[in-house]
Amino acid sequence: MLSILMITIFMTLFFNQLTLHTLIYFFYFIFNYFLLGFYFSENFSCISLNFGLDKYSFSLILLTSWICLMMMYSSFSLKILNLNYVKMLILLIFFFLILCFFSLTFFYFYIYFECSVLPLFLLIYGWGYQPERVYASLYFIMFTLFSSLPLFLLILKFEHYFGFFYFNINYEIFNFYTFFFFTFALLVKLPMVFFHLWLPSAHVEAPSLGSMILAGVMLKLGGYGLIRFLMLFCYLLNLYSYIFISLSLVGCLYISMFCLIQVDLKVLIAYSSVSHMGLVICGLMNLSMYGTLGGFFLMISHGLVSSGLFFLVGCIYDRFGTRSIFLMRGLLNFMPSFVMFFFILCISNMSCPPSLNLVSEIFICFSLLSWDPLTLLFIFFILFFTACSMINLFSFVCHGAVSNLIFFVDSGTVREYYCFFMHLFPLYMFVINLDFFN
Repeated sequence: MLSILMITIFMTLFFNQLTLHTLIYFFYFIFNYFLLGFYFSENFSCISLNFGLDKYSFSLILLTSWICLMMMYSSFSLKILNLNYVKMLILLIFFFLILCFFSLTFFYFYIYFECSVLPLFLLIYGWGYQPERVYASLYFIMFTLFSSLPLFLLILKFEHYFGFFYFNINYEIFNFYTFFFFTFALLVKLPMVFFHLWLPSAHVEAPSLGSMILAGVMLKLGGYGLIRFLMLFCYLLNLYSYIFISLSLVGCLYISMFCLIQVDLKVLIAYSSVSHMGLVICGLMNLSMYGTLGGFFLMISHGLVSSGLFFLVGCIYDRFGTRSIFLMRGLLNFMPSFVMFFFILCISNMSCPPSLNLVSEIFICFSLLSWDPLTLLFIFFILFFTACSMINLFSFVCHGAVSNLIFFVDSGTVREYYCFFMHLFPLYMFVINLDFFN
Protein backbone atom coordinates (compact mmCIF):
# COMPACT_ATOMS: atom_id res chain seq x y z
CA MET A 1 0.00 0.00 0.00
CA LEU A 2 2.75 2.42 0.97
CA SER A 3 4.69 1.54 -2.19
CA ILE A 4 1.73 2.57 -4.38
CA LEU A 5 1.40 5.88 -2.55
CA MET A 6 5.13 6.58 -2.93
CA ILE A 7 5.00 5.78 -6.67
CA THR A 8 2.09 8.21 -7.08
CA ILE A 9 3.93 10.94 -5.15
CA PHE A 10 7.07 10.64 -7.28
CA MET A 11 5.05 10.51 -10.51
CA THR A 12 3.33 13.73 -9.45
CA LEU A 13 6.70 15.37 -8.75
CA PHE A 14 8.03 14.40 -12.21
CA PHE A 15 4.81 15.09 -14.07
CA ASN A 16 6.57 17.19 -16.74
CA GLN A 17 8.53 14.10 -17.85
CA LEU A 18 5.48 11.82 -18.18
CA THR A 19 3.81 10.81 -21.41
CA LEU A 20 0.17 9.89 -21.78
CA HIS A 21 1.10 6.24 -22.44
CA THR A 22 3.00 6.16 -19.13
CA LEU A 23 -0.08 7.36 -17.24
CA ILE A 24 -2.28 4.77 -18.95
CA TYR A 25 0.12 1.96 -17.99
CA PHE A 26 0.30 3.31 -14.44
CA PHE A 27 -3.47 3.36 -13.86
CA TYR A 28 -3.84 -0.08 -15.47
CA PHE A 29 -1.14 -1.43 -13.15
CA ILE A 30 -2.82 0.16 -10.12
CA PHE A 31 -6.17 -1.41 -10.99
CA ASN A 32 -4.68 -4.89 -11.39
CA TYR A 33 -2.55 -4.49 -8.28
CA PHE A 34 -5.57 -3.78 -6.09
CA LEU A 35 -7.78 -6.33 -7.83
CA LEU A 36 -5.34 -9.21 -7.53
CA GLY A 37 -3.05 -8.24 -4.67
CA PHE A 38 -5.44 -7.47 -1.82
CA TYR A 39 -7.72 -9.65 0.22
CA PHE A 40 -10.35 -7.92 2.30
CA SER A 41 -12.94 -9.09 4.80
CA GLU A 42 -15.90 -7.64 6.68
CA ASN A 43 -13.56 -5.82 9.03
CA PHE A 44 -10.62 -3.63 8.09
CA SER A 45 -7.53 -5.41 6.82
CA CYS A 46 -4.05 -4.37 5.63
CA ILE A 47 -3.96 -1.84 8.49
CA SER A 48 -0.88 0.38 8.78
CA LEU A 49 -0.25 4.07 9.50
CA ASN A 50 -3.98 4.79 10.05
CA PHE A 51 -4.73 3.33 6.62
CA GLY A 52 -6.69 0.18 5.86
CA LEU A 53 -9.14 -1.55 3.53
CA ASP A 54 -12.58 -3.08 3.82
CA LYS A 55 -15.16 -4.00 1.18
CA TYR A 56 -16.43 -0.45 0.72
CA SER A 57 -13.07 1.25 0.39
CA PHE A 58 -11.66 -1.59 -1.74
CA SER A 59 -14.49 -1.37 -4.27
CA LEU A 60 -14.34 2.44 -4.49
CA ILE A 61 -10.55 2.37 -4.95
CA LEU A 62 -11.06 0.02 -7.89
CA LEU A 63 -13.70 2.39 -9.28
CA THR A 64 -11.33 5.37 -8.87
CA SER A 65 -8.44 3.72 -10.69
CA TRP A 66 -10.78 2.50 -13.45
CA ILE A 67 -12.35 5.93 -14.01
CA CYS A 68 -8.90 7.59 -14.04
CA LEU A 69 -7.79 5.05 -16.65
CA MET A 70 -10.87 5.89 -18.74
CA MET A 71 -10.07 9.60 -18.36
CA MET A 72 -6.70 8.99 -19.98
CA TYR A 73 -8.23 7.05 -22.86
CA SER A 74 -11.06 9.53 -23.36
CA SER A 75 -8.72 12.51 -23.80
CA PHE A 76 -6.03 10.73 -25.78
CA SER A 77 -6.27 12.99 -28.82
CA LEU A 78 -7.08 16.25 -27.01
CA LYS A 79 -4.54 19.03 -26.69
CA ILE A 80 -5.56 19.55 -23.06
CA LEU A 81 -3.57 16.52 -21.93
CA ASN A 82 -0.44 17.77 -23.68
CA LEU A 83 -0.31 20.33 -20.87
CA ASN A 84 1.83 19.15 -17.98
CA TYR A 85 -0.33 20.92 -15.41
CA VAL A 86 -3.38 18.84 -16.35
CA LYS A 87 -1.41 15.62 -15.87
CA MET A 88 -0.32 16.86 -12.47
CA LEU A 89 -3.92 17.72 -11.48
CA ILE A 90 -5.18 14.27 -12.52
CA LEU A 91 -2.45 12.55 -10.52
CA LEU A 92 -3.19 14.75 -7.50
CA ILE A 93 -6.93 13.98 -7.68
CA PHE A 94 -6.15 10.26 -7.87
CA PHE A 95 -3.64 10.45 -5.01
CA PHE A 96 -5.97 12.27 -2.62
CA LEU A 97 -8.96 10.08 -3.50
CA ILE A 98 -6.94 6.93 -2.81
CA LEU A 99 -5.81 8.36 0.53
CA CYS A 100 -9.41 9.32 1.33
CA PHE A 101 -10.65 5.75 0.81
CA PHE A 102 -7.65 4.31 2.67
CA SER A 103 -8.24 6.45 5.76
CA LEU A 104 -9.37 4.86 9.00
CA THR A 105 -10.06 8.07 10.92
CA PHE A 106 -12.70 10.72 10.38
CA PHE A 107 -10.07 13.48 10.54
CA TYR A 108 -7.96 12.04 7.71
CA PHE A 109 -11.10 11.35 5.67
CA TYR A 110 -12.09 15.01 5.93
CA ILE A 111 -8.61 16.36 5.13
CA TYR A 112 -8.05 14.20 2.05
CA PHE A 113 -11.53 14.86 0.74
CA GLU A 114 -10.99 18.61 0.89
CA CYS A 115 -7.57 18.19 -0.71
CA SER A 116 -9.16 16.33 -3.66
CA VAL A 117 -11.59 19.23 -4.21
CA LEU A 118 -8.84 21.77 -4.95
CA PRO A 119 -7.31 20.06 -8.06
CA LEU A 120 -10.79 19.58 -9.52
CA PHE A 121 -11.56 23.24 -8.83
CA LEU A 122 -8.40 24.23 -10.75
CA LEU A 123 -9.32 21.86 -13.59
CA ILE A 124 -12.75 23.48 -14.00
CA TYR A 125 -11.44 27.01 -13.50
CA GLY A 126 -8.50 26.70 -15.90
CA TRP A 127 -9.70 24.37 -18.65
CA GLY A 128 -13.49 24.77 -18.74
CA TYR A 129 -15.36 25.51 -21.95
CA GLN A 130 -16.92 28.94 -21.35
CA PRO A 131 -16.33 32.13 -19.31
CA GLU A 132 -19.05 31.02 -16.87
CA ARG A 133 -16.60 28.40 -15.58
CA VAL A 134 -15.34 31.02 -13.11
CA TYR A 135 -18.69 31.20 -11.32
CA ALA A 136 -19.26 27.44 -11.63
CA SER A 137 -15.92 26.60 -10.00
CA LEU A 138 -16.57 29.15 -7.23
CA TYR A 139 -20.02 27.63 -6.61
CA PHE A 140 -18.40 24.23 -6.39
CA ILE A 141 -15.72 25.12 -3.86
CA MET A 142 -17.86 27.48 -1.76
CA PHE A 143 -20.69 24.95 -1.35
CA THR A 144 -18.16 22.29 -0.36
CA LEU A 145 -16.19 24.43 2.08
CA PHE A 146 -19.25 26.09 3.65
CA SER A 147 -20.96 22.78 4.38
CA SER A 148 -17.77 21.12 5.64
CA LEU A 149 -16.69 23.68 8.25
CA PRO A 150 -19.14 22.56 11.02
CA LEU A 151 -18.17 18.94 10.30
CA PHE A 152 -14.49 19.80 10.73
CA LEU A 153 -15.13 21.49 14.08
CA LEU A 154 -17.15 18.51 15.32
CA ILE A 155 -14.43 16.06 14.26
CA LEU A 156 -11.86 18.13 16.18
CA LYS A 157 -14.18 18.12 19.21
CA PHE A 158 -14.47 14.32 19.23
CA GLU A 159 -10.75 13.90 18.54
CA HIS A 160 -10.10 15.97 21.65
CA TYR A 161 -12.74 14.12 23.67
CA PHE A 162 -11.66 10.55 22.79
CA GLY A 163 -8.03 11.08 21.83
CA PHE A 164 -8.91 9.20 18.62
CA PHE A 165 -11.92 9.06 16.32
CA TYR A 166 -11.76 5.97 14.15
CA PHE A 167 -14.33 4.40 11.83
CA ASN A 168 -16.46 1.67 13.49
CA ILE A 169 -15.96 3.25 16.92
CA ASN A 170 -18.33 1.69 19.45
CA TYR A 171 -20.09 4.89 20.46
CA GLU A 172 -23.50 6.43 19.85
CA ILE A 173 -24.29 10.15 19.69
CA PHE A 174 -27.70 11.47 20.83
CA ASN A 175 -27.27 15.19 20.11
CA PHE A 176 -29.55 16.26 17.24
CA TYR A 177 -27.40 19.24 16.19
CA THR A 178 -24.31 17.05 15.94
CA PHE A 179 -26.32 14.61 13.81
CA PHE A 180 -27.58 17.42 11.58
CA PHE A 181 -24.17 18.95 10.88
CA PHE A 182 -22.53 15.57 10.29
CA THR A 183 -25.15 14.58 7.71
CA PHE A 184 -25.56 18.07 6.21
CA ALA A 185 -21.93 18.21 5.10
CA LEU A 186 -22.20 14.85 3.34
CA LEU A 187 -25.62 15.48 1.80
CA VAL A 188 -24.28 18.62 0.10
CA LYS A 189 -21.47 16.55 -1.39
CA LEU A 190 -23.74 13.78 -2.70
CA PRO A 191 -25.66 16.14 -3.48
CA MET A 192 -29.13 15.95 -1.96
CA VAL A 193 -31.94 17.81 -3.70
CA PHE A 194 -32.17 21.46 -2.52
CA PHE A 195 -28.37 21.48 -2.00
CA HIS A 196 -27.54 20.48 -5.57
CA LEU A 197 -27.25 23.89 -7.26
CA TRP A 198 -23.48 23.63 -7.65
CA LEU A 199 -23.58 20.31 -9.55
CA PRO A 200 -25.21 21.20 -12.93
CA SER A 201 -23.09 24.34 -13.37
CA ALA A 202 -19.89 22.47 -12.45
CA HIS A 203 -20.69 19.69 -14.93
CA VAL A 204 -21.62 22.06 -17.75
CA GLU A 205 -18.47 24.15 -17.46
CA ALA A 206 -16.00 21.35 -16.72
CA PRO A 207 -14.04 19.62 -19.51
CA SER A 208 -15.17 16.10 -20.29
CA LEU A 209 -12.47 14.44 -18.18
CA GLY A 210 -13.40 16.72 -15.25
CA SER A 211 -17.06 15.68 -15.53
CA MET A 212 -16.03 12.03 -15.65
CA ILE A 213 -14.10 12.11 -12.38
CA LEU A 214 -16.68 14.38 -10.72
CA ALA A 215 -19.65 12.15 -11.55
CA GLY A 216 -17.73 8.88 -11.39
CA VAL A 217 -15.96 9.21 -8.04
CA MET A 218 -16.30 12.59 -6.30
CA LEU A 219 -20.06 12.26 -5.75
CA LYS A 220 -19.48 8.83 -4.20
CA LEU A 221 -17.45 10.33 -1.37
CA GLY A 222 -20.65 11.66 0.20
CA GLY A 223 -22.27 8.23 0.14
CA TYR A 224 -19.09 6.59 1.44
CA GLY A 225 -19.00 9.12 4.28
CA LEU A 226 -22.65 8.39 5.14
CA ILE A 227 -21.88 4.66 5.35
CA ARG A 228 -19.12 5.47 7.86
CA PHE A 229 -20.94 8.17 9.84
CA LEU A 230 -24.47 6.82 10.20
CA MET A 231 -23.42 4.04 12.57
CA LEU A 232 -22.87 6.77 15.18
CA PHE A 233 -26.51 7.95 14.98
CA CYS A 234 -28.70 4.82 14.91
CA TYR A 235 -31.13 6.11 17.53
CA LEU A 236 -31.51 9.56 15.94
CA LEU A 237 -31.91 8.01 12.49
CA ASN A 238 -34.83 5.93 13.74
CA LEU A 239 -36.48 9.19 14.86
CA TYR A 240 -35.62 11.56 11.99
CA SER A 241 -34.81 9.48 8.92
CA TYR A 242 -38.31 10.13 7.54
CA ILE A 243 -37.32 13.80 6.98
CA PHE A 244 -34.39 12.93 4.71
CA ILE A 245 -36.17 10.10 2.92
CA SER A 246 -39.30 12.20 2.28
CA LEU A 247 -37.29 15.16 0.98
CA SER A 248 -35.22 12.87 -1.24
CA LEU A 249 -38.28 11.14 -2.72
CA VAL A 250 -40.10 14.41 -3.43
CA GLY A 251 -36.91 15.94 -4.83
CA CYS A 252 -36.18 12.90 -7.02
CA LEU A 253 -39.70 13.10 -8.44
CA TYR A 254 -39.31 16.81 -9.17
CA ILE A 255 -35.85 16.38 -10.71
CA SER A 256 -36.93 13.43 -12.88
CA MET A 257 -39.78 15.54 -14.31
CA PHE A 258 -37.40 18.48 -14.73
CA CYS A 259 -35.15 16.25 -16.88
CA LEU A 260 -37.96 15.95 -19.44
CA ILE A 261 -37.67 19.62 -20.43
CA GLN A 262 -33.88 19.89 -20.56
CA VAL A 263 -32.29 20.74 -23.91
CA ASP A 264 -28.61 20.66 -22.85
CA LEU A 265 -27.16 17.15 -22.83
CA LYS A 266 -24.79 17.76 -19.91
CA VAL A 267 -27.45 19.41 -17.76
CA LEU A 268 -29.82 16.50 -18.38
CA ILE A 269 -27.22 13.91 -17.34
CA ALA A 270 -26.20 16.02 -14.32
CA TYR A 271 -29.80 16.24 -13.09
CA SER A 272 -30.31 12.51 -13.63
CA SER A 273 -27.24 12.05 -11.37
CA VAL A 274 -28.98 14.11 -8.67
CA SER A 275 -32.04 11.86 -8.99
CA HIS A 276 -29.94 8.69 -8.64
CA MET A 277 -28.06 10.07 -5.65
CA GLY A 278 -31.43 10.78 -4.01
CA LEU A 279 -32.20 7.07 -4.23
CA VAL A 280 -28.81 6.35 -2.63
CA ILE A 281 -29.78 8.61 0.30
CA CYS A 282 -33.10 6.77 0.66
CA GLY A 283 -31.33 3.42 0.69
CA LEU A 284 -28.74 4.42 3.27
CA MET A 285 -31.08 6.32 5.59
CA ASN A 286 -33.54 3.50 6.32
CA LEU A 287 -30.82 1.44 8.06
CA SER A 288 -31.70 -1.86 6.42
CA MET A 289 -29.27 -4.37 4.95
CA TYR A 290 -30.96 -4.24 1.53
CA GLY A 291 -30.98 -0.44 1.53
CA THR A 292 -27.29 -0.10 2.38
CA LEU A 293 -26.26 -2.74 -0.15
CA GLY A 294 -28.53 -1.25 -2.84
CA GLY A 295 -27.20 2.25 -2.20
CA PHE A 296 -23.62 0.97 -2.48
CA PHE A 297 -24.41 -0.94 -5.70
CA LEU A 298 -26.01 2.19 -7.14
CA MET A 299 -22.91 4.25 -6.32
CA ILE A 300 -20.71 1.81 -8.26
CA SER A 301 -23.07 1.45 -11.23
CA HIS A 302 -23.84 5.17 -11.44
CA GLY A 303 -20.12 5.94 -11.41
CA LEU A 304 -19.61 3.82 -14.53
CA VAL A 305 -22.77 4.88 -16.40
CA SER A 306 -22.57 8.62 -15.74
CA SER A 307 -18.85 8.68 -16.59
CA GLY A 308 -19.63 6.96 -19.90
CA LEU A 309 -22.48 9.36 -20.66
CA PHE A 310 -20.33 12.43 -19.98
CA PHE A 311 -17.60 11.00 -22.20
CA LEU A 312 -20.20 10.45 -24.93
CA VAL A 313 -21.43 14.04 -24.63
CA GLY A 314 -17.81 15.19 -24.87
CA CYS A 315 -17.38 13.22 -28.11
CA ILE A 316 -20.53 14.82 -29.55
CA TYR A 317 -19.43 18.30 -28.44
CA ASP A 318 -16.01 17.86 -30.08
CA ARG A 319 -17.72 17.16 -33.41
CA PHE A 320 -20.69 19.54 -33.39
CA GLY A 321 -19.59 22.33 -31.05
CA THR A 322 -22.98 22.25 -29.32
CA ARG A 323 -24.79 20.27 -26.63
CA SER A 324 -28.33 21.29 -27.57
CA ILE A 325 -30.58 18.38 -28.53
CA PHE A 326 -32.43 20.65 -30.99
CA LEU A 327 -29.31 21.29 -33.09
CA MET A 328 -28.40 17.66 -33.68
CA ARG A 329 -30.64 15.03 -35.21
CA GLY A 330 -30.30 11.84 -37.15
CA LEU A 331 -27.04 10.52 -35.71
CA LEU A 332 -28.27 7.03 -36.53
CA ASN A 333 -27.93 7.76 -40.25
CA PHE A 334 -24.15 8.18 -40.26
CA MET A 335 -22.91 7.01 -36.81
CA PRO A 336 -24.67 3.64 -36.28
CA SER A 337 -21.99 2.02 -34.08
CA PHE A 338 -21.68 5.17 -31.99
CA VAL A 339 -25.47 5.24 -31.54
CA MET A 340 -25.43 1.61 -30.41
CA PHE A 341 -23.21 2.50 -27.44
CA PHE A 342 -25.35 5.60 -26.87
CA PHE A 343 -28.42 3.36 -26.65
CA ILE A 344 -26.78 0.89 -24.23
CA LEU A 345 -25.66 3.72 -21.93
CA CYS A 346 -29.15 5.26 -21.98
CA ILE A 347 -30.92 2.02 -21.11
CA SER A 348 -28.30 1.33 -18.42
CA ASN A 349 -29.09 4.72 -16.89
CA MET A 350 -32.78 3.83 -16.82
CA SER A 351 -31.94 0.49 -15.12
CA CYS A 352 -32.71 -2.07 -17.77
CA PRO A 353 -31.56 -5.64 -17.13
CA PRO A 354 -28.98 -7.07 -16.77
CA SER A 355 -27.12 -3.96 -15.60
CA LEU A 356 -26.01 -3.42 -12.01
CA ASN A 357 -28.38 -0.41 -11.85
CA LEU A 358 -31.36 -2.78 -11.95
CA VAL A 359 -30.10 -4.85 -9.00
CA SER A 360 -29.35 -1.74 -6.94
CA GLU A 361 -32.75 -0.14 -7.57
CA ILE A 362 -34.55 -3.40 -6.77
CA PHE A 363 -32.74 -3.55 -3.42
CA ILE A 364 -33.53 0.10 -2.67
CA CYS A 365 -37.19 -0.39 -3.63
CA PHE A 366 -37.49 -3.44 -1.32
CA SER A 367 -35.98 -1.50 1.56
CA LEU A 368 -38.26 1.50 1.01
CA LEU A 369 -41.38 -0.65 0.72
CA SER A 370 -40.53 -2.37 3.99
CA TRP A 371 -39.98 1.07 5.54
CA ASP A 372 -43.33 2.45 4.31
CA PRO A 373 -45.57 0.94 1.57
CA LEU A 374 -46.75 4.43 0.50
CA THR A 375 -43.30 5.07 -1.02
CA LEU A 376 -44.37 2.79 -3.89
CA LEU A 377 -46.19 5.72 -5.53
CA PHE A 378 -43.08 7.91 -5.51
CA ILE A 379 -40.79 5.09 -6.65
CA PHE A 380 -43.06 4.29 -9.59
CA PHE A 381 -43.17 7.83 -10.93
CA ILE A 382 -39.46 8.50 -10.28
CA LEU A 383 -38.43 5.46 -12.32
CA PHE A 384 -41.05 6.19 -14.97
CA PHE A 385 -40.03 9.81 -15.55
CA THR A 386 -36.33 8.91 -15.49
CA ALA A 387 -36.95 6.36 -18.23
CA CYS A 388 -39.00 8.90 -20.21
CA SER A 389 -36.19 11.47 -20.07
CA MET A 390 -33.64 8.93 -21.35
CA ILE A 391 -35.95 7.83 -24.16
CA ASN A 392 -36.59 11.47 -25.01
CA LEU A 393 -32.84 12.16 -25.10
CA PHE A 394 -32.07 9.20 -27.33
CA SER A 395 -34.94 9.73 -29.76
CA PHE A 396 -34.26 13.46 -30.18
CA VAL A 397 -30.56 13.06 -30.88
CA CYS A 398 -30.41 9.82 -32.85
CA HIS A 399 -33.62 9.71 -34.91
CA GLY A 400 -35.24 12.03 -37.42
CA ALA A 401 -33.91 13.83 -40.47
CA VAL A 402 -30.26 14.82 -40.50
CA SER A 403 -29.70 18.38 -39.25
CA ASN A 404 -28.64 20.93 -41.88
CA LEU A 405 -25.89 22.09 -39.52
CA ILE A 406 -24.03 18.80 -39.99
CA PHE A 407 -21.74 18.78 -43.02
CA PHE A 408 -19.12 16.18 -42.20
CA VAL A 409 -18.81 13.95 -39.17
CA ASP A 410 -16.77 10.76 -38.80
CA SER A 411 -18.49 7.63 -37.51
CA GLY A 412 -16.32 7.36 -34.38
CA THR A 413 -12.83 6.18 -33.55
CA VAL A 414 -11.59 2.88 -32.17
CA ARG A 415 -10.37 4.68 -29.04
CA GLU A 416 -13.88 5.96 -28.33
CA TYR A 417 -15.50 2.58 -28.87
CA TYR A 418 -12.91 0.98 -26.61
CA CYS A 419 -13.66 3.53 -23.88
CA PHE A 420 -17.42 2.93 -24.22
CA PHE A 421 -16.91 -0.80 -23.97
CA MET A 422 -14.67 -0.50 -20.91
CA HIS A 423 -17.35 1.55 -19.14
CA LEU A 424 -20.04 -1.02 -19.91
CA PHE A 425 -18.09 -4.26 -19.46
CA PRO A 426 -17.77 -4.14 -15.62
CA LEU A 427 -21.32 -2.79 -15.30
CA TYR A 428 -22.75 -5.97 -16.81
CA MET A 429 -20.13 -8.42 -15.56
CA PHE A 430 -20.68 -7.53 -11.89
CA VAL A 431 -24.23 -8.93 -12.15
CA ILE A 432 -22.78 -12.40 -12.76
CA ASN A 433 -21.04 -12.36 -9.37
CA LEU A 434 -22.51 -9.88 -6.89
CA ASP A 435 -20.49 -11.53 -4.12
CA PHE A 436 -17.58 -9.41 -5.35
CA PHE A 437 -18.90 -6.63 -3.09
CA ASN A 438 -19.55 -8.81 -0.03
